[in-house]
Amino acid sequence: MSKPVVTVKQGALRGVEIQSAFGKSFIAFRGVPYAAPPVGDLRFRDPQPLEPWVGIRDALEEGSQCAHEDFITKEIVGDDDCLYLNVATKSLTGSKPVMVWVHGGAFVLGDGGFDWYGPDYLMEYGDIVYVGINYRLGILGFLNLDDEVATGNMGLKDQVAALKWVKENIAQFGGDPNNVTIFGESAGGASIHYLLLSPLAKGLFHKGIVQSGVVANPWATIEGDISHTHRLVSMLGKDTTDPKEIVKFLRTIPPLKLVEAQQKMLTEEDKYSVKYHYLPTIDNKSSKPFVNTSSIEEFINQGIDVPVMIGYTSHEGILMLMGMTDEVFAKIDGNFESLVPKDLAEKAPSKVKEIARAIRTYYFGDKKFSADHIDDYAQFAGDVFFLRGIHKVVDLHMKKKSPMYLYQMSFASDKSFGKTLFKLNVKGAMHAEELQYLFYANRFKEHIKIEPDSIETLVLRRFVRIWTDFARTGNPTPIVDDLITVKWEPVNGSAKHYLDIDSELIPGKNLNEDRLQAWKRIEALAKEQ
Repeated sequence: MSKPVVTVKQGALRGVEIQSAFGKSFIAFRGVPYAAPPVGDLRFRDPQPLEPWVGIRDALEEGSQCAHEDFITKEIVGDDDCLYLNVATKSLTGSKPVMVWVHGGAFVLGDGGFDWYGPDYLMEYGDIVYVGINYRLGILGFLNLDDEVATGNMGLKDQVAALKWVKENIAQFGGDPNNVTIFGESAGGASIHYLLLSPLAKGLFHKGIVQSGVVANPWATIEGDISHTHRLVSMLGKDTTDPKEIVKFLRTIPPLKLVEAQQKMLTEEDKYSVKYHYLPTIDNKSSKPFVNTSSIEEFINQGIDVPVMIGYTSHEGILMLMGMTDEVFAKIDGNFESLVPKDLAEKAPSKVKEIARAIRTYYFGDKKFSADHIDDYAQFAGDVFFLRGIHKVVDLHMKKKSPMYLYQMSFASDKSFGKTLFKLNVKGAMHAEELQYLFYANRFKEHIKIEPDSIETLVLRRFVRIWTDFARTGNPTPIVDDLITVKWEPVNGSAKHYLDIDSELIPGKNLNEDRLQAWKRIEALAKEQ
């Protein structure tokens, strides 16, 4: 196989021709550094410029993942030195649309490699240049001590550094730096929303695709509580609350040990209520804050000024059933107030019990929590952790000039990863279900059977076409034909249009309005003081 060479700002890179899942080939450059390794004194600092190298650097294998707990094996993997990206292209000539992928994982796990996010389908059915990035996670990416020594949001600033690299270098890979679409799912979707709002990312992209995650979701941000870091430092053998001493000490701890300690700090309630300790925050002690407002609410209210696709799956909350047992359900049953959304609990602390009762009555009636009612719990969890925040962002955008396209992914195959890999035999399209129609996950290839005439392949081709057409033109359905059978209208001031992506493409208005109205009634309780 040929090993093409390109020259970027920092030096020459040698790539490799890869055979895709379809037997065709594309060119890949893997393990490409985009910032200086954040090791030693650079740990907990904003990403720094990358030094140039001499000669040709091999970009044949992926770089290290950022340190995290593996979602499947629960093993602690990765390293500090992890700021790498991967590029895939069908040719090094031309000026193709660029799609930059930001992976999910609750800001604490995951990576942007081909094991999870192989670009085979995008290369087969789209004509784009693909970039997948790593960024720092958990405590290593989001430690905020409310002090200039650790200001938080380093992981988000890593994403900005990667986008700057793309702007400077992607033309060498056949990409158009003036037509860049950023897209991501879950925490990756929330990352895209953060990037759409932050002044630090201005001018580095032209469109965004926000999949199953926004800044307004309760798991996507945390207030500046540093007490858990004090407990973590104490657990590791150091008793201090001085920010400079904390950072000095934490820089001596190996990255995998640090992530292990971070995970040990999580309680069972933290896990089922998705309350992780190291997330995006207001970073106003930074000389270059990523969040340029005094509150997250104000940050969100700035709105979006580029074309955006945004949406979610029909049954996001099925994901929350992983690891649920009768014992956990019993704990939730006795402590339901802990699942009242934070914004409502803070607005009306004296009414938390009343709000909890209203939520519980709407979703569960007088039923007790148990494995017999997992469908009800899945819908509740999906609405609390995903739909409510996503629709808040859509509603904010209704009067904006830039187009926003709302979707729901409803296609639920018996061959989905949720059913075949995770054994979640619950009806509906779970969180992250759409990813197997955008990416070829090399890690799970034994579960993937590409049958050319199957409904799954038809859905896959539609996903790739819609996503890449949007990247190319800013319109997800510029051409209606036998594959894309309908015109998808954007939301506007008079109608909340959406597209349901199932075995057929079905346009509609006012997606899940009954549940959203129920939440408006619940939210009204918090205002009745």
